[in-house]
Amino acid sequence: MRIDLANNLRVGDVVYNCFMDKLTIISLHKDDEDIKNPFFGTISKTLNITSYSYKDLYFEDLYGESDDEKSWVMWAKDNKDFFDTFDHIETMKEIYKLAFCHGFEYKKKLSYEEMMEK
Repeated sequence: MRIDLANNLRVGDVVYNCFMDKLTIISLHKDDEDIKNPFFGTISKTLNITSYSYKDLYFEDLYGESDDEKSWVMWAKDNKDFFDTFDHIETMKEIYKLAFCHGFEYKKKLSYEEMMEK
Protein backbone atom coordinates (compact mmCIF):
# COMPACT_ATOMS: atom_id res chain seq x y z
CA MET A 1 0.00 0.00 0.00
CA ARG A 2 1.22 3.48 -0.74
CA ILE A 3 2.07 5.66 2.26
CA ASP A 4 -0.50 8.32 1.32
CA LEU A 5 -3.27 5.71 1.29
CA ALA A 6 -2.04 4.17 4.55
CA ASN A 7 -2.12 7.53 6.33
CA ASN A 8 -5.85 7.77 5.58
CA LEU A 9 -6.72 4.41 7.18
CA ARG A 10 -8.72 4.44 10.41
CA VAL A 11 -9.79 1.92 13.01
CA GLY A 12 -12.58 -0.22 11.56
CA ASP A 13 -11.37 -0.04 7.95
CA VAL A 14 -11.09 -3.33 6.06
CA VAL A 15 -7.80 -4.26 4.41
CA TYR A 16 -6.22 -7.46 3.11
CA ASN A 17 -2.87 -9.21 3.51
CA CYS A 18 -0.92 -10.77 0.62
CA PHE A 19 -3.12 -13.89 0.79
CA MET A 20 -6.22 -11.68 0.42
CA ASP A 21 -7.38 -12.61 3.92
CA LYS A 22 -9.87 -10.02 5.11
CA LEU A 23 -8.57 -8.00 8.07
CA THR A 24 -10.13 -5.23 10.14
CA ILE A 25 -7.91 -2.51 11.55
CA ILE A 26 -8.14 -2.35 15.35
CA SER A 27 -5.21 -0.04 16.12
CA LEU A 28 -2.80 2.41 14.49
CA HIS A 29 0.87 2.62 15.42
CA LYS A 30 2.63 5.73 14.15
CA ASP A 31 5.84 6.81 15.83
CA ASP A 32 6.51 10.54 15.80
CA GLU A 33 10.11 9.88 14.72
CA ASP A 34 9.18 7.41 11.97
CA ILE A 35 5.90 8.68 10.53
CA LYS A 36 6.82 7.16 7.16
CA ASN A 37 6.41 3.59 8.41
CA PRO A 38 3.01 3.17 10.07
CA PHE A 39 1.98 -0.19 11.50
CA PHE A 40 -1.56 -1.41 11.93
CA GLY A 41 -2.99 -3.85 14.43
CA THR A 42 -5.52 -6.07 12.67
CA ILE A 43 -7.95 -8.81 13.52
CA SER A 44 -9.01 -11.56 11.12
CA LYS A 45 -12.34 -13.34 10.86
CA THR A 46 -10.79 -16.18 12.91
CA LEU A 47 -9.96 -13.60 15.63
CA ASN A 48 -6.20 -13.71 15.07
CA ILE A 49 -4.62 -10.40 16.04
CA THR A 50 -1.58 -9.43 13.96
CA SER A 51 0.43 -6.28 13.34
CA TYR A 52 1.28 -5.33 9.73
CA SER A 53 3.42 -2.66 8.14
CA TYR A 54 1.54 -0.52 5.64
CA LYS A 55 3.70 -2.12 2.92
CA ASP A 56 2.08 -5.51 3.58
CA LEU A 57 -1.56 -4.41 3.42
CA TYR A 58 -3.78 -4.05 0.38
CA PHE A 59 -7.25 -2.95 -0.64
CA GLU A 60 -9.60 -5.61 -1.99
CA ASP A 61 -9.30 -4.31 -5.56
CA LEU A 62 -5.51 -3.74 -5.16
CA TYR A 63 -6.04 -0.03 -5.76
CA GLY A 64 -2.81 1.92 -6.09
CA GLU A 65 -0.57 -1.13 -6.51
CA SER A 66 2.00 -1.62 -9.26
CA ASP A 67 1.73 -4.49 -11.74
CA ASP A 68 4.49 -6.47 -10.05
CA GLU A 69 2.82 -6.06 -6.64
CA LYS A 70 -0.57 -7.13 -8.05
CA SER A 71 1.04 -10.18 -9.65
CA TRP A 72 2.75 -11.04 -6.35
CA VAL A 73 -0.53 -10.89 -4.42
CA MET A 74 -2.34 -13.06 -6.98
CA TRP A 75 0.48 -15.62 -6.88
CA ALA A 76 0.69 -15.64 -3.07
CA LYS A 77 -3.09 -16.01 -2.79
CA ASP A 78 -3.08 -18.99 -5.16
CA ASN A 79 -0.06 -20.63 -3.47
CA LYS A 80 -0.88 -20.07 0.18
CA ASP A 81 -0.13 -23.70 1.07
CA PHE A 82 3.49 -23.18 -0.06
CA PHE A 83 4.00 -20.80 2.86
CA ASP A 84 3.10 -23.52 5.36
CA THR A 85 6.58 -24.96 4.76
CA PHE A 86 8.45 -21.79 3.77
CA ASP A 87 7.56 -18.90 6.02
CA HIS A 88 9.91 -16.19 4.70
CA ILE A 89 7.23 -14.13 3.00
CA GLU A 90 9.37 -11.00 2.59
CA THR A 91 12.13 -13.00 0.88
CA MET A 92 9.67 -14.68 -1.47
CA LYS A 93 8.06 -11.33 -2.26
CA GLU A 94 11.40 -9.80 -3.26
CA ILE A 95 12.39 -12.85 -5.33
CA TYR A 96 9.02 -12.91 -7.09
CA LYS A 97 9.02 -9.20 -7.89
CA LEU A 98 12.62 -9.32 -9.13
CA ALA A 99 11.81 -12.26 -11.40
CA PHE A 100 8.68 -10.46 -12.63
CA CYS A 101 10.70 -7.41 -13.66
CA HIS A 102 13.48 -9.47 -15.24
CA GLY A 103 10.86 -11.35 -17.23
CA PHE A 104 9.69 -8.13 -18.83
CA GLU A 105 13.26 -7.04 -19.56
CA TYR A 106 13.95 -10.39 -21.24
CA LYS A 107 10.74 -10.16 -23.26
CA LYS A 108 11.66 -6.65 -24.42
CA LYS A 109 15.16 -7.79 -25.43
CA LEU A 110 13.82 -10.86 -27.22
CA SER A 111 11.27 -8.75 -29.11
CA TYR A 112 14.02 -6.36 -30.20
CA GLU A 113 16.18 -9.28 -31.39
CA GLU A 114 13.23 -10.76 -33.31
CA MET A 115 12.55 -7.40 -34.91
CA MET A 116 16.18 -7.06 -35.99
CA GLU A 117 16.10 -10.50 -37.62
CA LYS A 118 13.22 -9.47 -39.86
